[in-house]
Formats: sequence, C-alpha cells, structure tokens
Amino acid sequence: MKNWNIKTTAAFQKEWRDHKDEHSTDGYDTLKSPFEIYLPFWKCKQNIVVEKDLEMDRFSKILLDLISIGISSHSEICRFLGIDEDNFCTMQLTFLENHRLIELVDSNYKITPGGFDFLEDRSKPKTRNTEEFDYMAKEKIDFLRNDMTSDFFDPLSPIDDNRNSIGKNNNFSGYKILETHKIQGEIKDKVYIQHSNNPTYRKIADKRTDFADFFNKMNPGKAFYDFVDSEFESHKRNICFLGFWYEKEDNPDDRKIDIRQFEKSVEKFEENELERELSKKVTDHVIKNEIRVGKADLPKEVQKETEQKEFKFCPECGKELKITAKFCTKCGTKQEEVK
Repeated sequence: MKNWNIKTTAAFQKEWRDHKDEHSTDGYDTLKSPFEIYLPFWKCKQNIVVEKDLEMDRFSKILLDLISIGISSHSEICRFLGIDEDNFCTMQLTFLENHRLIELVDSNYKITPGGFDFLEDRSKPKTRNTEEFDYMAKEKIDFLRNDMTSDFFDPLSPIDDNRNSIGKNNNFSGYKILETHKIQGEIKDKVYIQHSNNPTYRKIADKRTDFADFFNKMNPGKAFYDFVDSEFESHKRNICFLGFWYEKEDNPDDRKIDIRQFEKSVEKFEENELERELSKKVTDHVIKNEIRVGKADLPKEVQKETEQKEFKFCPECGKELKITAKFCTKCGTKQEEVK
C-alpha cells in the first residue's frame, strides 16, 4: 500500500466548490482537495510505408492526351513538344509505365484501361512512399485486464473523442505535452504515476490493425501499408491534469477518482472537462494498488510541519479556514473534524 500526499491548497478552492457534490447521489460524500496529477504517455517515432492516390500532374495529362490521339512514340512526343529526346520526358514516361497507365508496344506507347480511367478521373492508381511518423501512445497503467482502450491518440483531439459531441471535438485546442525529463523539479511534491510499460516495435506490430486505423484517421487521403523495419523510438511524456478524490464517509475504501482538464492540461482552457477514460484508468489503478490519501510516505518531522500549514474549506461557503477550526469565521457553520 502507498499513499498520495494530497495537500490542501487554496489554488483550487473554486474547483472544489464546483465539484464537491458531483457524486453525492452515489454516496461519495467526501471530496479531498483537488490536486495536480501527472499522467504518463509516450511519444513514438518510426518509419512506415504509406499508400495514397496518385494525383494527376499537368505534364502527365499532356503525355496521356498525346498518346490517346496517336502521338505515341518517344520521338513523336518529344518532337511535338519541341524538346530533346534525352530530357526528363523519358523519366516521366517511365513513371507512367511503372504505374501501369501506359505500356510500350513495338516502340509505341499505348494507354492501358487504367490509364484511360485515370485520364478521365474515374479512378486513381496507388503510389507508395516511406514516411517518418510521429505519434503519441498511452501508458497501459498496470496492464489492467479490462483496459480495452486504444493504445494511440492524437494530442490535437480529445482522448474521449468518441464520447464527445462533434462541436466539442472541433473546438478542442490540444493537450499540453510535457517532456518528462524537463519537469522533474516540479513533480517532486505532486502526484505522479510512473512510466512502466514502454511501447516497443513488437507491441505496436501486434496492434497492427489498430495502428493502421489510427494512422488513417489522422491522415486523410493516406493509408498505412506496412512498417519499413523494426527501428523504433519512444520518449517519456506527461500531461498534467486536475484530480478529484471522492470517497464515502462511512467506507473510505470505496473511492473514485475524477480526472479533469485545467490550465496546465490544454492549450486553450475553457472548463474543467471530465476525462472519462483517464478517470476510470486512475480509479482502477488506485483500487488495485490500495492507494490511500495520507502522509505515511513522509518523514514524521515533515508531516508535523505540513500539518501546521494545512487548512480546509468551509463546505457551506467555501471560506478558507485553519485545519483546526471548529466553526466558519464567515458564515458560522460548524466544521467537521479533519482526521
């Protein structure tokens, strides 16, 4: 069992008031002070083969038009265009031939059925290129058996994009992705879930269908065809969210964690949007690892010093009070003892 040292802070007083009764109808009547939580993600990079439609360029159209009206030998084409026979025209004809749009028959070019379809814009041949693909992958926290969520996500789209309205997804500004090695100083006294299940080429290849669907969704007009090789890079990243720890007063072991966006989470913050998928993952993580709120992980002298600085909020009016206050100094409401 480990403890999360969730400190009471005035910084999130408004958020506490706004969400303290979020789950009261389900019996979760106690909300600890909201806290910053750094969740683990991965930035990945690898080379892939991409397939896309061949687009008609102006010179290809000229060549196909000429061949279609009988100007079909290499010398005739160059003479008609007024260019030398050894120039780039040869390379372009080879390109059309390689894509089976034309074929060479007895020193004359002939348009194939596919070439006619391409010329008349009825269909397009496919072309394949190698591209370097950068993307984000989610940490599989604890490898939870019931975690059926996608491994990949686009940081410019909400993680819950399949649950949100189209308008909400379109207005999303993107997550603030933090480089883990640059934030070590600011996370030492915050809730931080460690990176533990790093992605590898083998893990990605085993999810080939999901990966292809993800790439195709992110890149309209392109289609994933194959991995170039097993070369693979992964780098630790984090996103900072606001955590809300709810528990039942008569049964503190029954707890629920909400993960919400705030200023540090997204590029353009508007409201404390609930992250449903991440909330479930973190709640499962807390329950599985028997995590509690407390100070058992701190030295006793540090605990004592911290307790002297702590305060609480009045549940009636939200006034900041000393941790030992028995009545609210603003509205007079009797305060429960903080244990």
